[in-house]
Amino acid sequence: MSSQEIITLQIGHYSNFVGTHWWNLQESSFVYDPKLLEGSPKEIDHDVLFREGKTIKGDVTYTPRLILFDLKNSLGTLKKDGTLYDVESEESVNWVGDVTLHKAQSLKKNKFLQNLDEELVKKNEDIDSDDIDSDQKEGTASYKIIDPVFGKTHYNLDNVVEVWSDYLRTSFHPRSVFILKDHLHNNTESPFNVFGMGQQVCNNGEEWDEIENRLRFFSEECDYLQGFHILLDSHSAFGGLASSILSYLSEEFSSKSRLSFALTPACSSDGTALERSCRILNSALSLNFCSEHSDLYVPLSLASSLWKSVGSPRMLPHLQYQATLDYHSSSILAASLDTATLPYRKEKSGVKMSNITSAFNALGRKVSALYSSLPFPLRSGASIVDTLMELEKTQPWSSMTPHVNSSSPWLDMCVARGLPTTMINKESHKGDSAKHFTRCTSIDDVIRIYCSEVFPSSQSASFVLRDSVKVGLPFPHIFDPHINHCGFITDTLRPALSGVETVPIMTSLQSNPDVFSYIESLESCVSKFNIAKHQHFIEAGLEPDDFTEMLHNLKSLAQCYKHLEDL
Repeated sequence: MSSQEIITLQIGHYSNFVGTHWWNLQESSFVYDPKLLEGSPKEIDHDVLFREGKTIKGDVTYTPRLILFDLKNSLGTLKKDGTLYDVESEESVNWVGDVTLHKAQSLKKNKFLQNLDEELVKKNEDIDSDDIDSDQKEGTASYKIIDPVFGKTHYNLDNVVEVWSDYLRTSFHPRSVFILKDHLHNNTESPFNVFGMGQQVCNNGEEWDEIENRLRFFSEECDYLQGFHILLDSHSAFGGLASSILSYLSEEFSSKSRLSFALTPACSSDGTALERSCRILNSALSLNFCSEHSDLYVPLSLASSLWKSVGSPRMLPHLQYQATLDYHSSSILAASLDTATLPYRKEKSGVKMSNITSAFNALGRKVSALYSSLPFPLRSGASIVDTLMELEKTQPWSSMTPHVNSSSPWLDMCVARGLPTTMINKESHKGDSAKHFTRCTSIDDVIRIYCSEVFPSSQSASFVLRDSVKVGLPFPHIFDPHINHCGFITDTLRPALSGVETVPIMTSLQSNPDVFSYIESLESCVSKFNIAKHQHFIEAGLEPDDFTEMLHNLKSLAQCYKHLEDL
């Protein structure tokens, strides 16, 4: 049976931060030695998100089925055509007069990327080690660490990462990277920060033709395309670009699922009232237009709240992350996404993406919330049942969706991975709740019963996978010192130079009444705007009538999350 493929679109710089971690996590779970699968069959069908191809030389490649969008000067040392196919990227200049060539100084790769190049040299007999820039070989190793316990090399990249390609270990197809030619990254004089500017990109015939060609390229090679993942920066003009692409997908691929993840950094870069108003208006317009053309829309950020003032970052148990570093916050969202999307990426006994999106968007509820427990709070030597029972009314996960905390959901989909079967149960339980767990013989039984106990009135589905998420190089070092090498809580501190390699994780995708808070708070904030005073949005194509209609749509969407007795 062929895989049911998914095409991923990453639309925006922060979305590419999240996506880079996501691809790295997936590649870290590849198993190349068939002997390692003996007794431990493969759990994830990587052909759902990855594609097999060949270079001009005939070498087999395995790259994400991906199109990512970003601005000029946002790639760092990454070539926009990738590194696998030796695509000629220089443009021909048809000019009969004198030509003065200005060559920008090339950027140097950090030590982590240099080591990836060196590994490639060792694997590829056709590449000579002299092909690696000598300047790159000399790079500083001040952030290179050798684990004294396990002997593994890891890096502290916190002060090194500037753009997402600085920690990218996955190779991309030449058609994957799409750079908007008329906009510069971090351009303070003319920022890409108005929703309509993103829509205008698709009005450029040349650029839109190229976008359409790339979508056709990846879709036509699929045997059974089941849908699209759309990671989008909802706070910037990339939301406008995403809305236009989603509108096209809803027309040309109407039978395919479109699952959108609206991403916002944990800390705002607002320096002025104008920048803040742009971020809020972009978020409202993205929610209105992108949710309209999505089957499901999931807002994600580690900020507890957004809009007029960005709330404090989520305090996550057992993590010590720096919210100001996109490299950190995006890793947590990526690990959560990687786990939450596993039900339709499983090798066996999975479900279709469309089954999930159609179930969650019932009654007009197109917006859902994601919760995550990274790591799952399992103490070394303890039992999983004991751990869940000790939580009592406290849920094991934290909300990854701003303005949304916890409430009893109408529908939830729980995914757990890395919970050892040997740690299921102990015979020390007392009370009525414990009776339900006494006959559990599998992790599936435990999670299913737990969900039914915590959410008795909810329609619940649960999925369990054997393997933990691998958070080794280049995942950031954000785990509390009491988290050991395998991701379990211990009383002793982890050695200072020792990293965490794997962690158990549990996620819960929910449609619940608290989503009302996200939509209503945004609508309430934007309704106070006098759109006539925001000429930059008017000039970019936003009509006053469209603004009024958007407010009406957001009000209607929010009402879908009110209990019947509240209406």
